[in-house]
Amino acid sequence: MAELNSEPLQFAAAVSAITLISGRKLSRNFAYYRSEKIPAEMVFRNELLLLCHRIRMEMFGMHNLMENPEKRCSPFLVAVAGEINDCFEELHRKLLFFDTSVITEIIPEIDSQRSFWKHYTDELFYSENLNLILETRLPDAIKEIESGIRKLPVSAQC
Repeated sequence: MAELNSEPLQFAAAVSAITLISGRKLSRNFAYYRSEKIPAEMVFRNELLLLCHRIRMEMFGMHNLMENPEKRCSPFLVAVAGEINDCFEELHRKLLFFDTSVITEIIPEIDSQRSFWKHYTDELFYSENLNLILETRLPDAIKEIESGIRKLPVSAQC
């Protein structure tokens, strides 16, 4: 029986995933920057908690990819890490709508995560150490961020 060469299939799947992620980012940016007629934007605490949930799910998926030796070099890792990076960027932008006094505890941890994830295009980013960080440090950071978000008012307006 003939075997299918999985490399082209994996490449096609990775291109599809990156296209989807890029499309989501473009859609988000378009919605954000086209809002000339709307005088003020509202940000809700639940939106921020959903972003944290999305980050948690993406980190879980990335951890599972890194646990599998065959998938360790997968282009999906870069796509997933890019999605995590974008979520932290969006979380930071939306948090700035809230009063400074209520976000001072959360912002340093988010900035730390943004500094870490912005290197997702660097090949050395995907070392053995990343899997350990995904298991230990990042879940605690997300819990801390979620805890701070739960203390925020229900909504904020720009």
